[in-house]
Amino acid sequence: MSAKNEKNDPDKKGESNCNCYSKSRSKTCPPVLNITHPLRYYEFTQDEIKALEECDKESFYHRCLPFSTLFASVTYAAIRWGFLKRNPHFGPYPKLLLAVLFGHFYGRYHFIPDCDRKLRKLPANSHLGNVMRKYHCEKNTPDPMKRR
Repeated sequence: MSAKNEKNDPDKKGESNCNCYSKSRSKTCPPVLNITHPLRYYEFTQDEIKALEECDKESFYHRCLPFSTLFASVTYAAIRWGFLKRNPHFGPYPKLLLAVLFGHFYGRYHFIPDCDRKLRKLPANSHLGNVMRKYHCEKNTPDPMKRR
């Protein structure tokens, strides 16, 4: 393509001004903003780390493990007694795996209020505790319409 044709080509128009991904090359590119999250470099305190680790450990042992065991046992019993069919190639294992995963996620979800309570009990100098207390107050304000 000659230099004259490159200038008149609509696909090449404005290419010298902008190398962005925009389909319309007639406009200039937006300015590049270097925005980072305000908590990007936040370092957790020892109390926060301890509370988060306790939440993780307790949610696994108190909720995930029992629910996974219960759901897998019920699923296996249902397969054994003929309420659910076995997979012809893999047997009962795919259904058992799904039951265990469902129990794990249900256990984690079920423990959220307890972990929320634990994080709200962090000391006053804890940023994470303050954020959780503020969020809890905003979401749990009394509804004036319920009193009527």
